[in-house]
Amino acid sequence: MSILSLEFLAFAVGAVLLYYCLPLKIRWVVLLAGSAAYMALAGWQSIAHISAVALVMWGGGLALQRKKSRLLLALLLIPDLGAMIFLKYWPALSGAAMILPLGLSYFTFQSAGYLIDVYRGKMQAQKNPLKAWLFIGYFPQLAQGPISTWKELGSQLLTGHRFEPENTVSGFTLLLWGYFKKLVIADRLAKTTDALINGSGLPGWFVLGGVILYTIRLYLDFSGGMDVVRGLSRMLGIELPENFRRPFFARSVSEYWRRWHITLGAWFRSYLLYPLTTCRAGIGLGKFASGAFGKKTGRTFPSALATLVVFLLIGVWHTANWNAVVYGAYFGLVMGVSMLLEPLWKTMRTTLNLPREGWMAPLRLIRTWGLILLAQYFAFTLNPEMGFSLLRSTFQAWDFSGFAVRTAAVMEPLEWIIAGIGCLFVLIVDILCEKKTDVCGRLAKAHFYIRWPALLFLILAIVSFGIYGSGYDGAAFLYTQF
Repeated sequence: MSILSLEFLAFAVGAVLLYYCLPLKIRWVVLLAGSAAYMALAGWQSIAHISAVALVMWGGGLALQRKKSRLLLALLLIPDLGAMIFLKYWPALSGAAMILPLGLSYFTFQSAGYLIDVYRGKMQAQKNPLKAWLFIGYFPQLAQGPISTWKELGSQLLTGHRFEPENTVSGFTLLLWGYFKKLVIADRLAKTTDALINGSGLPGWFVLGGVILYTIRLYLDFSGGMDVVRGLSRMLGIELPENFRRPFFARSVSEYWRRWHITLGAWFRSYLLYPLTTCRAGIGLGKFASGAFGKKTGRTFPSALATLVVFLLIGVWHTANWNAVVYGAYFGLVMGVSMLLEPLWKTMRTTLNLPREGWMAPLRLIRTWGLILLAQYFAFTLNPEMGFSLLRSTFQAWDFSGFAVRTAAVMEPLEWIIAGIGCLFVLIVDILCEKKTDVCGRLAKAHFYIRWPALLFLILAIVSFGIYGSGYDGAAFLYTQF
């Protein structure tokens, strides 16, 4: 059941109404029943797999709480993460078809994080297996995350929330905003990506523009889905972690990744990056690098190498092909080299008296987005050869004589206008949010004559200009497959 479908909306409305009709102490049961029904509708494979993972997580957590054993933790994590790796990558290696459980990566990472946190003593293991199941099976986040910790989500799910009109309106607004970004803009821009993949002999300006539009589409697609998920949860009184924080305002690649898929980055930092840098091998590598390259480089070298490993894994997590390896390795090298050269950059800035802001700010922005856009050539293409081919094409045939014909072949002028106006609305809202303005919260508290016209405008825009209907794949969020 796609979160874009009318069936899902009816399902969600029913869950919200039933949730607030029952006593506070048993409201978590509504979430449990709704989540189980949602998984069952996705297929018996989904509910069977997540139930097995939840059972291992629950029993393993209790065992780790009684006795902290690295061996036991490893024995619990190997089948948990191993099953995800097998299901995601065996079809690509063998050519065999396989049905993936809904939300496979998200509930696997969440269950693994739970076990590690119990082992580290950061939390008490949950004694009720049904409550443990709900933590990883909470239905709004199964579609595309976020990846939450027990501290962030567990207590919220189990504590009954009272009905608050402002929370409900704020959540409904956020939900509509997510549908607007996905249906009105992102799915409309999908035609530009198709034109790049299926086209040949394309002029450089067309390729560069298409890659930029793909980046915008990816942001609106994923963040739109997250807004739907967070909006529905807010209507239930549950606040999910933010997964996007306006990445287009980033002034460095590292800042971009702190703003992009935040919970995935946080999971890898907490459960992989930090352990790699603080283990015996990491400390030994740091000592070796200090002797070979100096203390400053030695202190940074383990973190730089661990960053490369983490980004390689993040790349491969996206999909099982060589483009994912190129994508991950590229960002890992950019981040790692940047960390190693940071002392040199500081010395240069001090020596040349270069400001951090002022006239340097737009140059930093151009540098950052030049580096980010290079990676996007391998994010949507089918293989590295296609990515490099499009990259070469970017620097060739900058002839604008066929501009009108080429753009019209992709989308009609009205479609471009709708997409452009939609992007302008998103930019304005993102600027307001960047200035710490809670747009949904403000709207929820606004006067009736301001609040409801705004909501009606979003509804009418989605109904009138959304891309759906015959042949539309409602499950086609770009990140649903992960």
